[in-house]
Amino acid sequence: MRRLICYLRGYVAIIVEGKSLERFINMAVRRGIKFWDVTYLGRERILLRVRWDAVRALRHIARRTASRFRVQEKAGLPFVFGRARRRKALYGGVLFFLAALYFLSLFVWTVEVSGTKRTGAAAIRRVAAEAGLEPGALRWRIKGKEVEQVIKERFPAVAWVGVEIKGSRALIRVAEKKLPDAVPRTPAHVVARKAGLVEEVLVLEGQPVVKEGDTVLPGQVLISGEIIPEAEGEGEVAPGPPRYTRARGIVRARVWYQGYGEALLRERSERPGRVARALILKAGGRKVRLYGPGSPPYSRCRVRVTTKKPLQWRNFGPPIEIISREYTELVPCEIRRSRAGARRLAEQRARRLVHSSLPDEKRLLRESVEEVRTAEPEETVRVRLEVEVLEDIGVVREFKP
Repeated sequence: MRRLICYLRGYVAIIVEGKSLERFINMAVRRGIKFWDVTYLGRERILLRVRWDAVRALRHIARRTASRFRVQEKAGLPFVFGRARRRKALYGGVLFFLAALYFLSLFVWTVEVSGTKRTGAAAIRRVAAEAGLEPGALRWRIKGKEVEQVIKERFPAVAWVGVEIKGSRALIRVAEKKLPDAVPRTPAHVVARKAGLVEEVLVLEGQPVVKEGDTVLPGQVLISGEIIPEAEGEGEVAPGPPRYTRARGIVRARVWYQGYGEALLRERSERPGRVARALILKAGGRKVRLYGPGSPPYSRCRVRVTTKKPLQWRNFGPPIEIISREYTELVPCEIRRSRAGARRLAEQRARRLVHSSLPDEKRLLRESVEEVRTAEPEETVRVRLEVEVLEDIGVVREFKP
């Protein structure tokens, strides 16, 4: 807080020379003059910072202590205004540029539409323009709720509309109504999409072909869409032609999955090292680097970029962004694992591989892990994982009678 006050009032960095530096400082302190960042440059030279309004009093103290000083640096708001008065054209141009940017940010210049599939984006932009949302419109005159209501009234296929204004860009998000899928009428079987041991058969439409305990192969018919009338007695002919339908039902079966994973006992990797940061100001499509490196300072590094928009109030504010970049050095290193740790890592990799191929709706029945060993010892731990699940293996496949 004290530094901020000194910056607002102005301060200077001075170099004091003389044989009575201690007396110079003591007399100044007794008169209420405070210094900071005091640096000794030699036996008879000292660098210090002091408020600008105390320089006149220091001249009197310097004469009494047979010392002399000179101003090395001037900083603070009064000196900024002083330089601005001498360079009125430059600072006037900067102020005009900022005012122009702020003035232009009061308008919407682009209107984007997202989420449309059946409804044309151009048609939505035309209706939004009729409601007041168009390029060149003042942002505070745009009434988002009215624009949303007009679009929903003009397009019955639209279920939801959201209008969002970010800077000079307006975004219209649209969610269309989902129409029910047409129910196909063509005959179809329920077939197995993978091999398994049948545990449960639930028929909703069609004729079952398999029963509990049967082993099925991929593509095998489980529920037939061809219904053959049964004969009333032994040796009699069926009382009519077959009937065709679209088979429906659930066939749950035991299915086995296998996965393989391995891990090295010694492995080369990378760890985070030094960190460098850069700050960039972006205004009107132009970027100005305030501090930090302009390119990655390390041969191998990880970059994290964050963007902030200052001076924003709700959806209003100048088109200025502050971009922060963090470069984290990646240092080569060697990872050493115990055999137990390598096995755990191999199991995790095998389990991740297996679970990526499992369906969403399943019930885990059994899981077994086996380490694959070779005749000679090696630096790699290998693991085989087997998972047994209960799942619906039926899938609809159409056919022609």
